[in-house]
Amino acid sequence: MQKKAVDEGLAKVPIFSGLEAKDLAEIRSLLSGVTIEAGTVLVREGTRGHEFFIIESGTADVEIDGEVIAEIGPGDFQGEISLLDGGVRTATVTAKTPMSILVASHSEFNSLLDRAPSIARQMLPALVARLRALAVHHH
Repeated sequence: MQKKAVDEGLAKVPIFSGLEAKDLAEIRSLLSGVTIEAGTVLVREGTRGHEFFIIESGTADVEIDGEVIAEIGPGDFQGEISLLDGGVRTATVTAKTPMSILVASHSEFNSLLDRAPSIARQMLPALVARLRALAVHHH
């Protein structure tokens, strides 16, 4: 029964809302579950990024230039900017609490977008908001 609970968890992630059960099952097969301890740095600003991740439980701080600009939690995702442009990480993300995350590699992330193009559309508003926050921060 564990699988079902995870798929319901995925359905609660805004970028996956509206997807069919079969799409959620395919997405689930592309993601690896990872448990993280509080204080772990998931992503370091300025380093190359090769993973996209979605938070199932727990919270993390997002920092740019050493300043916390946001807190992310269940249903939030991170890492898409580096995967989309192949560039370096735009922020540092550190676990505030123990976390459970779902991780996709670059190729898995691309498969995800190929299988369910609606995910890309759902991600765009968050992506744009982040880019605006970065622009504000760097001016």
